[in-house]
Amino acid sequence: MGLSHLIQRSITKKLFSSKPSNILPSSWFLTDTTGKSFYHSGGSNGAKINSFDDTDSLKISKSSYHVSSGGFMRGVVFWEPNKPVTIEEFQMPRPKAGEVLIKTKACGVCHSDLHVIKGEIPFASPCAIGHEITGEVVEHGELTDRKTIERFPVGSRVVGAFIMPCGNCFYCSKGHDDLCEDFFAYNRSKGTLYDGETRLFLRNSGKPVFMYSMGGLAEYCVVPAHALTILPNSLPYTESAILGCAVFTAYGAMAHAAQVRPGDSVAVIGVGGVGSR
Repeated sequence: MGLSHLIQRSITKKLFSSKPSNILPSSWFLTDTTGKSFYHSGGSNGAKINSFDDTDSLKISKSSYHVSSGGFMRGVVFWEPNKPVTIEEFQMPRPKAGEVLIKTKACGVCHSDLHVIKGEIPFASPCAIGHEITGEVVEHGELTDRKTIERFPVGSRVVGAFIMPCGNCFYCSKGHDDLCEDFFAYNRSKGTLYDGETRLFLRNSGKPVFMYSMGGLAEYCVVPAHALTILPNSLPYTESAILGCAVFTAYGAMAHAAQVRPGDSVAVIGVGGVGSR
């Protein structure tokens, strides 16, 4: 069963009983720091960034979506094990073919992120962390196929998955998205997307920053379209961020590792982000 189907199943079951304490709305670290405004004006292939000086007038239409002030965004960066993460300014990331630029609405703080910070999971650094996201589609990468654009039109509410399937490898073609070859060969091994490059560069120095999944603890993030699922209007952004990670892990533990079946009696040891699901 593919990741998007699992998310859809979880959405259908509405697995939300209370507001998780480890989910951060994107506004928690964002402030307007310049006098310039940027916006995305929707087009046939997504959105285009346009800049305005202080004296310019900014016309907003139904197809316009606000982007970070000054053409940059903020995000959380991990530099080295057991050192505090920092909030840095990045150049606005841009998606490529088959990718989507998401305006982050909420991102969970997963224990996997903490493993990276503690050096318990080797990963390229500096890197942007965060992989439990919900958000709004603001742009499609150039040459993205029509079906993807129609499935995720600009303005769509979406939820992401921590494993970002390429959709083309041996495992993805068989519906085993969780074993995606490109995800582990590029993102987990090198901290890049599937062309071998990151989409994140520091604003002032231009230094590249690696991506732990999509680097979701930021104002905006670039996500392969195969890792996204439409989020119904009835589900809130904040609580839904766990769908792409904690819910997957809990489902996998029950259905595959423990092979729990209806009527079984079980004991949940450790009711954290996963156990509470």
